[in-house]
Amino acid sequence: MASVQLLFAILVLQRMDCSGLGVALATPFQKDGSLDEPALKKLIRHVIEGGADYLVILGTTGEAVTQSHKEKLRLLEVVFEEVEKRVPVVVGAGGYDTERVAWEMKTYAENFPVRAFLSVTPYYNKPTAEGLYAHYAYLVEKSSVPLILYNVPSRTGVNLSLKVISRLVQDFPDQVIGLKDASLDLLQGIELKAELPPSFQLISGDDALAAPAILMGYVGLISVLGNALPRAMKQLVEAARQGQLNIVQKLEMQLLSLMRLCFTEGNPTGIKGLLAEMGLTQPWTRLPLLPASPALRSQIADTLHNLKLTSLELV
Repeated sequence: MASVQLLFAILVLQRMDCSGLGVALATPFQKDGSLDEPALKKLIRHVIEGGADYLVILGTTGEAVTQSHKEKLRLLEVVFEEVEKRVPVVVGAGGYDTERVAWEMKTYAENFPVRAFLSVTPYYNKPTAEGLYAHYAYLVEKSSVPLILYNVPSRTGVNLSLKVISRLVQDFPDQVIGLKDASLDLLQGIELKAELPPSFQLISGDDALAAPAILMGYVGLISVLGNALPRAMKQLVEAARQGQLNIVQKLEMQLLSLMRLCFTEGNPTGIKGLLAEMGLTQPWTRLPLLPASPALRSQIADTLHNLKLTSLELV
């Protein structure tokens, strides 16, 4: 117990800085569904060299829900070996079975230098506000690593309200350090910014809305498009953080079509299609997701070509 408390004290002193560009890393697969380790290493190098401030592993974009526990552990081994402490690594751990999530967090933290857990709200069973509070309170009590809450009601069917977030931050100020907000509700974001302490980090979870969110006080973005275009997304995030509206507007117009195409047939179908067009990974997904259709791949290829023609050093 003393060693766990010491570890957490160290993590608190080295509080995870979620500002800038985080990338929700896709998981490259072979056609047979197995992990494509060479492609994963290549993608990690591409993202880090493109300027990402930290990586998020085993999230929705990483297709974590389709991977076994053994596969997840091997994925984390490859990731941490390749990263070599160059950037912090946030690990996704969420679901509708609270006890199972707590067990996963304990296992990951015991075996890897995880800087924070990104934990999505329980999905499908749609808990009440009290249930959401109890879920996260239990995870906090069991975890030696701080938590970033993750609100994405379009996928989970439940919204993490200001009331619940405020209560968690008040009760666990050192353990609950931020929120990845993919609610698409910037009005709720304004309320969160006004009500929560300055130390609590609001992070955009939507590429297209990241710039306006950052301009109103969010610290950064956890990006999907950043898998393919980390340099461009880094420029967009930094321009928004510095209030450079002319650069923000230019980059938004250049990148918006690709942002939309990444979600036309679901995520990570679109981003894997784009990564395949760039020669970084293969397009394979795991069922029930399918690889990008020929029509989508054609649209992605045309949009990428036009972006290369009109943009300087973005691709």
